[in-house]
Amino acid sequence: MNRRAMLSALLGAGALAATALSDIALAGDVPAAPPRRIVVLDWGLTEMVLSIGVVPVGIANTRDFLRNFTVCDVPASVVNLGLMFQPNMELLFALKPDLIIISPAHATLRAALERVAPTLTLGRYRSSKTPYSAACAETLQLARLLGCEARAEAVLAQADTVLGHARTALAALPGVSGAGGAKGSPLYMVNFIDEAHVRVFGPNSFYGELMTTLGLQNAVHSGAFSTTGFDVLGGVPDATLLYMKPLASSVANMMKTSPVWQAMPFTNEGRIIGLPRVPPDGGCVLSAMLFARVLVDAFGQASKQANAAKEHA
Repeated sequence: MNRRAMLSALLGAGALAATALSDIALAGDVPAAPPRRIVVLDWGLTEMVLSIGVVPVGIANTRDFLRNFTVCDVPASVVNLGLMFQPNMELLFALKPDLIIISPAHATLRAALERVAPTLTLGRYRSSKTPYSAACAETLQLARLLGCEARAEAVLAQADTVLGHARTALAALPGVSGAGGAKGSPLYMVNFIDEAHVRVFGPNSFYGELMTTLGLQNAVHSGAFSTTGFDVLGGVPDATLLYMKPLASSVANMMKTSPVWQAMPFTNEGRIIGLPRVPPDGGCVLSAMLFARVLVDAFGQASKQANAAKEHA
């Protein structure tokens, strides 16, 4: 997303972000100085806070956060507060935070958390039709509250550059991208739920908006995501299937033994690519840059393999 597009996103999502930040701008709750001791109970919002150079004093379930958000670095000083929706309240009180950041899904905890510190609800970008753009807007608004706008501008500019380079790289690969007026191959972006079902990501999802930004053609034309049997994916015969790794052993076994899977057009014709995991509920700039990079790497490797196969044919 270029700078002009980012500013347009800020204007379009400004009401969303302003509503979120107004949550703590009541009854004199806004501190005289920017909050410094921040607690974050949502993983996507933890990524957002870290992306602008702010280190929280506590986050939820550190181990699983690091396993899912591999692009993030969490210093050892950050306290693990336990489960995302059942934080250790004793630890939370002991940390004496200046601000607690939660998502709308934490609404039932809000009253209890407000007894500890002013509490801010962010993460409404997830319900936007352009979740990445809305997350960029929230990032800037959060940075303004925390007094680190320059760092936020810098990381958003870096993301613009990474996405721009990725779009150019994908456009150079035959049949991959629709950038520059060429018609790219349709792509299904999925996560496997089990051996029979997948979550398919449409253009209004985090993955989907980034695919559009990168000049890629989504095989799904509307919505954020849906859950369906994998057999439905045969409805676009020329589509390439992208899926997030790792696969459960039951799914890997299905791919080897299922006649239905073996009959799918993308399986028959070798149009299936596994990608290193990028959290679909990240929605923030660090995950966006990771997604762009893994797509370029995966398509570049697939192109090399296809060329090698042709040479040996």
